[in-house]
Amino acid sequence: MSTYDQLVRKGEIKGKIEGKIEGKIEGKIEVILNAFENDLSISLISNITKLNEDEVRAILKQHGKIV
Repeated sequence: MSTYDQLVRKGEIKGKIEGKIEGKIEGKIEVILNAFENDLSISLISNITKLNEDEVRAILKQHGKIV
């Protein structure tokens, strides 16, 4: 395999990994927003998503759910 092919392959792998990470983050955000809209506490949402409470609050603030 040429150096060019190796670099292309490495870029493909990196892109796939980044896509998976982005998908997981988007999924957690969706869970956080839905859980909050269904009156789950920030503490419980934190426990479910494995994010700390400050991270959950930050996401809720970014999406205009809390001030």
